[in-house]
Amino acid sequence: MLCLTLLLSGASTLLGQSTAPELEKISGRVESFMRQKKPAWKHETALPPTPPGMPPSPYVVIHFWSSENCYTAGLSIDGTDYGSQVVPCRVKLAIDQTPSLTETRTRLSDFVHNQRGASPTPLQIGDKGYLWNGSDVVFIKGKFTFWLSGVVDLRVGDFTINKEFTQKLAKDIAEALDAN
Repeated sequence: MLCLTLLLSGASTLLGQSTAPELEKISGRVESFMRQKKPAWKHETALPPTPPGMPPSPYVVIHFWSSENCYTAGLSIDGTDYGSQVVPCRVKLAIDQTPSLTETRTRLSDFVHNQRGASPTPLQIGDKGYLWNGSDVVFIKGKFTFWLSGVVDLRVGDFTINKEFTQKLAKDIAEALDAN
């Protein structure tokens, strides 16, 4: 089986597929925020996965951001300084729109109740949010659900900062949407 994902710039029209106007507006606000907050980060969008022969949903937008220099980490072992290293990161944000506030809340509730072994933890992000799988964040704002996952390529033993990284980014995105 051959799987092909096309990455393109600009979410408003992906391969001729129009995005719902409200979703396009929200997606544009997030894109603008990220351009201002992280101007050196690379940005791409992708079509949502669809069954063969079906058109992509106009109610889902997928963004990817990445940077080879997300952070700088200092390395010190037993008091000896070994300098610093750049730390790359990657972020995926899927935004989907539902027809009503009630449906958005119902879908989030269904998602949380159907996560076996993931133990979603409530977060104070957006109208309602959760952390699951250790560092993934889902939150809702109005009729929109934001699915955020991020990876900081820094690992020392069992120490990772992925959870803190995605939670902070999710809070920043939610606050940016409130500001506009």
